[in-house]
Amino acid sequence: MERAAALRHTRFRGVSVVTGIAIAVAIVVSIGPPGFLLPRATGCQLGAELGRYTIWTPTTLVNIPDGGNISTAHNEWNLTMTSGSLTTNPLQPFGNEIPSKVGFETRTTAGIAAEYGDFNWTFYRTVNASEIGGVGGPCTQPYIAEIGIPGGACGGFDYVPLANNASDAVPPHVWNGTSTFNGSETYPGCPRATSGTYVWFDSSYHANGTGSLQPARWDLCNSTGSFPLTLSGVARVPIVVTVPYDGGRISARGVLTWYIPPSAFGSTAEYDVPGGWIWMIAPVGPAASAIDPALALPALAAFERLAC
Repeated sequence: MERAAALRHTRFRGVSVVTGIAIAVAIVVSIGPPGFLLPRATGCQLGAELGRYTIWTPTTLVNIPDGGNISTAHNEWNLTMTSGSLTTNPLQPFGNEIPSKVGFETRTTAGIAAEYGDFNWTFYRTVNASEIGGVGGPCTQPYIAEIGIPGGACGGFDYVPLANNASDAVPPHVWNGTSTFNGSETYPGCPRATSGTYVWFDSSYHANGTGSLQPARWDLCNSTGSFPLTLSGVARVPIVVTVPYDGGRISARGVLTWYIPPSAFGSTAEYDVPGGWIWMIAPVGPAASAIDPALALPALAAFERLAC
């Protein structure tokens, strides 16, 4: 009997030892190297630095309706670049922005008003990397850029009139900081600090837009005087920054954002549109909903004037 009890005790100890070893192995495998039992995700990370450039950079870009005018004011702006889970110069509500002076611009013919300056940019390659935990997000563009401090004293306001004042459908989209905008218009600009760089931006009328980009029709045929449209929130314009690299060109996509904080007085943009016409209005860049002319604009706007 004693011998049987001793055998049972020995077997129990053996089972306990084996169980303890199995638990220890499971813990080491799951929380220590190689950790393959924990959830993993692919995230986007900064890769090698590819170069530093001084680039003409817009800080505001607004369309002006024909026969009307636009006044803009802002004191915070940001250029955010995103590739998957990686973001450079992330927009913060009330801090860490690249500050800009408050500016006002009023014109009475269709065109684009731009505030700009030369800024230092650093371009990086992006790489996908496996990460333990987290939500991940593979890279969505092969390069990303980070804006830094101003690169020179050049900057200010410029106005570019459109050849066809009745429509914002085809405004200029590319500026390299020289005295030519799309190679045709001439006015004072910034000399290119880094040759071969340029910025593409989308401030055009989306004639075939759908959903939140669908144009709104504003019938002012039997009206006289001017009618206001107010942008009281955030204005956004998609941009692409292009630089020379390794005998070719590389680009990084981002969004230019500017706004006045709720604690400040004023609005981001105030448009005056003349009556006696039909106006087609479209948002530029991200918008939460389609434009209703009776409400504040959800984003920056572009205009097309149509005869009654």
